[in-house]
Amino acid sequence: MKCLKAGLLAVAGLMLAWSGLASAADAINGGKLYARYCENCHGGDGAGRIPGAPDFSRGERMLQPDSTLVDSIKNGMGMMPAYRGQLTTKELFDLTAYLRTLRR
Repeated sequence: MKCLKAGLLAVAGLMLAWSGLASAADAINGGKLYARYCENCHGGDGAGRIPGAPDFSRGERMLQPDSTLVDSIKNGMGMMPAYRGQLTTKELFDLTAYLRTLRR
């Protein structure tokens, strides 16, 4: 019985890791990425510094799913350059997690 329990726990752990739940987005790392790549145009509070930059603090843009936001960052939008190849998928999701903290 102990062996069966240990086996089930191991399988559950692998499933959790495999599903991606074990590697949740890191908003703290996202904040560092935001300061480096985004703050000049979007402002420290996410309200936008240049015309056309979305206001992340108001939240309309943030109603979209993470995957849509990640695609926007990866592929660029309007005047915003594409970050494909500069940021990993994990970093893109970290950045998205941080953006969600800017909402007032």
